[in-house]
Amino acid sequence: NAVFAEGRKRGNAGYRGSALVEMEIADADKRAEWAYRTCCEVWNIQGGVPCRFFFRAVFDWCLQPMFATRESCFKHELELHQGRTGQRIPQGRSAIGGLMKREMDRLRAKWNTTLEIATRDAESQDRVRLEREREQKQQAISDLRQRNMSEQMIVQPHPPARVSEAVRGDSAASVFTWKELESRFGEIEERAKPPQNVHADFIQTGWDSGSVSQEWIVSGDPVLRNEFECLCAIAARKLGCAVFKNPHDGWLDHVRDWLQQTGLDKDRRYVWLSTGSVTVNGESGATSGISSEKIAELSARYCTYLIAQNVPESTAPVSKPPEAAGGKSAMSPRSGKPAKAKRPKRRDTVIFGAIQAGLKGLKYCALLDQRKAQLPSAWTDEGCPDTYAEANRSPKWRKRIQDEKSRYRRVYEKLSAQEQEAIIQGVSGTRRTRD
Repeated sequence: NAVFAEGRKRGNAGYRGSALVEMEIADADKRAEWAYRTCCEVWNIQGGVPCRFFFRAVFDWCLQPMFATRESCFKHELELHQGRTGQRIPQGRSAIGGLMKREMDRLRAKWNTTLEIATRDAESQDRVRLEREREQKQQAISDLRQRNMSEQMIVQPHPPARVSEAVRGDSAASVFTWKELESRFGEIEERAKPPQNVHADFIQTGWDSGSVSQEWIVSGDPVLRNEFECLCAIAARKLGCAVFKNPHDGWLDHVRDWLQQTGLDKDRRYVWLSTGSVTVNGESGATSGISSEKIAELSARYCTYLIAQNVPESTAPVSKPPEAAGGKSAMSPRSGKPAKAKRPKRRDTVIFGAIQAGLKGLKYCALLDQRKAQLPSAWTDEGCPDTYAEANRSPKWRKRIQDEKSRYRRVYEKLSAQEQEAIIQGVSGTRRTRD
């Protein structure tokens, strides 16, 4: 009505069409501004990060439909007004409709450019933020590696130095979130290719003296193993684990407990049980434990479990290791009167003898079968053949045999030459003829 009145006042009938279009375009621009600000406020309240997908969604699903609706409503209202009042516009509805379409297209282009500029700004800010976080994480990993190297080189570290190193370890743990650790563990599993993948062995030995010792052994590709151990140390500090001799022990203990709770320790796709016997310094013991070639994948799944349980991201206080408190360590045999020396088991004698002879592959298996060394009962329960030579034909059991040989080799290399020879001779303390 105001536009028609202004046209009559001016005496210019051609004024009406362009004025109506200009008024409608100004109104649509204000509505678009309000809708855009509202979408941004709602997105921020929901915790979203501005990105290209967000700005494209605002334009395609909010502004575009509004522009199309306002254009069609304008044409309908103009036709309805002329029908009710009988007032005609000299330009005609088709000419006004064409002008309206051109101006609305220009408004669409303006908002498309505005949102594209906002998209580029958001991407630039996000890129700077990611680069800064990547630098912080790389620095945290570097500090942690230096800390691990210093712990291995220094036999008796000075207490203040240990405190400063622990602080740096806690800062590294605070940088990584559980989601980031899950992703890093998953990347290690994807990059690992047999036989270079990272695998872990948990060995628990029950000694004849009554003591019990436990040990985690991580092996595999040196680069992947080093990265895996660094991530385990970070995750252990996030859980507030004690500072063990090996930083990854605390995290692997939690993963093992989680496997037992969920029943995955019985899933042979991820874990298998191992048993055996060992003789060290004249004392014998029975070994049992678990082995896994999917330890990186299991660590990633455990991080997913911690996320689901809403475990805090902040680092819990790191407690002192049991040795620092002056108590007895569960990792070392019980102190007291030395146990009476016993004759080593035949299985240890045969395997140590094959290792000393440097036998490999089929020759190694043939000697074990010739000396009648029995396969672990857990293997036979899973369908393993009765002899080492037959089991060596299958890639699955060949890998088990290699892992078993590696465990015995590590024990063998820790012994002195006299102890090695005493075990191979099948006696403890005195030399006898081999069987």
